[in-house]
Amino acid sequence: MKLFANPWAMKSLEVKLFNRRLDKGLARVVGKPGSLRFRLARDIAGVMVIQALSMGLTFAVSVVLARLLGVREFGLYSLAMSVLGLLVVPATFGFPQLLVREIAAYRVKGEWGLILGLLRFAQRVSLLASLAIALLSSLVLWFLSDRFLGEAVRVLALAFVALPFWALLELHGASLRGFEQILVGQWVSMVMRPLCFLTLVGVAWVFLGGIKDASLALGLHIVAAGIALAFAFNLLRSQVNCSLSSNAVSQNPAIWTRSALSLAFFALLNLIPQHAGILMLGWMRSAEEIGLYKVAYQTASLIPFGLMAVSTVIAPTLTQLYAMGDKAKLGKVMFAASAVATAFALPFLLLFTIGGKWFLTVAFGEHFRPSSVPLFILALGQFVFVAFGPLLLFLVMIGQEHKTTLVTGITAIFNVVTNAIFIPIWHTSGAALATSISLVFLKILALFHIIRSKSCGA
Repeated sequence: MKLFANPWAMKSLEVKLFNRRLDKGLARVVGKPGSLRFRLARDIAGVMVIQALSMGLTFAVSVVLARLLGVREFGLYSLAMSVLGLLVVPATFGFPQLLVREIAAYRVKGEWGLILGLLRFAQRVSLLASLAIALLSSLVLWFLSDRFLGEAVRVLALAFVALPFWALLELHGASLRGFEQILVGQWVSMVMRPLCFLTLVGVAWVFLGGIKDASLALGLHIVAAGIALAFAFNLLRSQVNCSLSSNAVSQNPAIWTRSALSLAFFALLNLIPQHAGILMLGWMRSAEEIGLYKVAYQTASLIPFGLMAVSTVIAPTLTQLYAMGDKAKLGKVMFAASAVATAFALPFLLLFTIGGKWFLTVAFGEHFRPSSVPLFILALGQFVFVAFGPLLLFLVMIGQEHKTTLVTGITAIFNVVTNAIFIPIWHTSGAALATSISLVFLKILALFHIIRSKSCGA
């Protein structure tokens, strides 16, 4: 009875009971510490923080450059970055996704020699491929230089110089994710480069009075990528030394090359819907319209934030569960990933469809108000794309590259055709409509192939 007569003891008992109920409630939601659900929830939360920071930094880069460069120079910068984004895919040779998948699988089987062999093989091939592509692209640009403005030639040439840095940074980030260093891999590949770039922009502002042209912006991007790559290299070397129990190297280049080529082709086709609108607007319209469309596309790209975070975390888990034959848990992970991604996409959808003009004016300035209609169209397409969940990732991580390649190839052709039809009629809105329709079409085809092959298993 004295226990309950003491108010401090009573309060302590209430706190303990509350904490016990809270712990049980959290355990039901995220699982017990050490469980698969707990680990995935922890990593998803961490990746969301990092990707939120990354997307915030990337968005800040677009805002800063749009205001500093103006519509025309920002259009040239966007064109160069789209070309660089397309060239990174053949330069990385399909190794980023292969590294995540195979390192995760080799770790389950204890095949340490194959991990070392794959890391060295991927880095060597990617470096040679990126240098060759940069050299070949520079020669083509030199032969066609009479057809481009002098400033456009300089910006594209700098994009080719940046290619090896981009490619190797992608590989190092993917390798760290394969070791289940999800947060570290995301940090070096997604946060450090834009963070370093914004820092360099600040330095340029202090010493040069700002950034006046797209060429200087690309030059600062190259320096930022070099700094990020140096950090990534040291982190991966430390992880390899700590994780691998043997220094023996095993090689399986034939299988790696075949899988990497398939994944590279898939990734290249997957990029076409992202960049076709910008490239075809550049071919058929003007640099100003490229800038308007780029702002709309960059803004709408905030909608898949949750899907990207979830996909990054569950990628090695999908491979491990499939290798163990646990199809029931696979289905649960996929359903949870779709639900989380859709929940995070909904607020962005409401903001961009209801308050698009206001948001664009506040963020980018009055000159970018015409981007509101393309933004509305792209926001709807991106939301539907997210609601379907990580279907293509699922096919890739269980080794069904041929299906992802087929689906993405059909969608890429569909996207180019619809852009060619819609851009002459509706200009930037036509490019947005073609992109949105293609995103939905891609997920419908992927879902059809999953259901048809019964990959999910019931």
